[in-house]
Amino acid sequence: MSDVPEVPDAKTLREQAKKIAEQRRQEARARKRKCALCGTEETERTPFFAHPDGIGPTCKEPGLCEHYRAHTARGGIR
Repeated sequence: MSDVPEVPDAKTLREQAKKIAEQRRQEARARKRKCALCGTEETERTPFFAHPDGIGPTCKEPGLCEHYRAHTARGGIR
């Protein structure tokens, strides 16, 4: 007999791919997203939406979010 390792069949490869894909989906769900403008983590109280300029997920009101970021940069919130 030869020492060539056995190549898995297509069904086994599909099952492995499904397991990897599900694991990646679970990791993506568990990852905390942060606002692209102020850095606030997403919660049920602060859901994120797509920024009109396409810079990433942001708080619902980008105007308030930018104000928050400017205010914290001046040292207003501790």
